[in-house]
Amino acid sequence: MITLSDLTLLLLLGFLLVWYLLDKNNLNATNLPAPSTEIAKKPGLPPSSDPIHVDLRDWQTIREEIQRFVAEIGLSKEVIVESALNEIVISLNDTVPFNSGKADLRKEALPLLRKVVAVVLSGGALSLEVSGHIDDVSISNSKFPSSWELSKARASRVARYLIDNGFDSSRISVRGYANQRLRAPRSALDNRSAHRRVEIRLYRGVDQNPVP
Repeated sequence: MITLSDLTLLLLLGFLLVWYLLDKNNLNATNLPAPSTEIAKKPGLPPSSDPIHVDLRDWQTIREEIQRFVAEIGLSKEVIVESALNEIVISLNDTVPFNSGKADLRKEALPLLRKVVAVVLSGGALSLEVSGHIDDVSISNSKFPSSWELSKARASRVARYLIDNGFDSSRISVRGYANQRLRAPRSALDNRSAHRRVEIRLYRGVDQNPVP
């Protein structure tokens, strides 16, 4: 009987000890701070290259920088720089980059095109669309059977120069619109020169193909 009582007491004490230890661990666990949901950046690691998280300069700042450069090279009357919520459009009168009916770049346009590349490369993950536009006067010759071929050839030539000067070819698109996107009413014959242009559109992220 004495042996059985001792064994029972030892079992009871063992149970109480286990219960005490478990209860103490649970109490300590409840006092621990909640794990942080933020992952600390290790020192020395470069910033994320994900285009979605790249901080770009304000569109207004970029537009003003390009406008100042346009004024410095004396092209304020021939180049229009417009900004919207998610894009900037640089519109070059066709006499700046090209001679009439031609698709060979004139040297007068090269400083501005190099400036565009510099701004884009310093601005982060920007993309470009280059589009060519012609007035409503028909054109037809052995090299350019219609305005479509001429407008596309001009846009392609500008895009090729931008790529040759360091812009990523995977982030550029080329379009030729012929006379389908005029800047003024078709009846305004004195505004035909405004229709003949090359536009460089800067935008961020995925192209949304905005309707003009």
